[in-house]
Amino acid sequence: MRQKQDNDYWLGKEAFINKDYNKAKEHFTRLIEVGSEFADVYNMLGIIYHERGMFDKAIKSFEKALTINPNYTDASMNLAVIYNDMGKLERSKKIYKNAKDRAQTKINHSGLDQYSLGKLSNMHADLADIYAGLGLFDDSIDEYNKSLQLNPDFADIRSRLGNALRDAGRIEEAIVEFHKVIKTRPDFTLSLLALGMCYYKLGKLSDAKKYWETVLSQEPDNKIARFYLKMLK
Repeated sequence: MRQKQDNDYWLGKEAFINKDYNKAKEHFTRLIEVGSEFADVYNMLGIIYHERGMFDKAIKSFEKALTINPNYTDASMNLAVIYNDMGKLERSKKIYKNAKDRAQTKINHSGLDQYSLGKLSNMHADLADIYAGLGLFDDSIDEYNKSLQLNPDFADIRSRLGNALRDAGRIEEAIVEFHKVIKTRPDFTLSLLALGMCYYKLGKLSDAKKYWETVLSQEPDNKIARFYLKMLK
């Protein structure tokens, strides 16, 4: 399952770069259907919908990206652009101003603005994804940690760190990371599913059941959670 999600993520990204938006949308849609929540995926989907004149869906995609990562400047700018295209100039100006203020006022000890930190953080995360896809989990974990040192609030990146720790056999450490995610994002399906799987691997079936049932309480049609719960019977 993990390998398939990685394939959809990277193939979708490659198709997007090549402007093959139909193929990109297919890959990204499959990712979302299994509970994967990456801010950049929603941002790219928003761009695709915008290109097709599907403004409502584009807005929802950009807003979802910003829910996952409120400091995602690209998504903020894209949202401002689409409101401008719709003639909602005041709304567009407000979003642009908020994004600009956020980038200028949030400075960390390194002296870099939030926009630059976000770019660096995403670069480390992208490299970590490549290492994970190659099975080089120690290198992957190191890059995810570098990413999170720059932006510790990126729920999607922390969830991917949890996946890498789990796949490296460091289950207890993975559980810690997934709990950090759901503490701030209790509806983050990907982490809830993964957390349940960690407990399942440890033989703590009642804990696994609890988190998978939480997913179903939020998304009654989630096929992955239903499949996992069947394993317990």
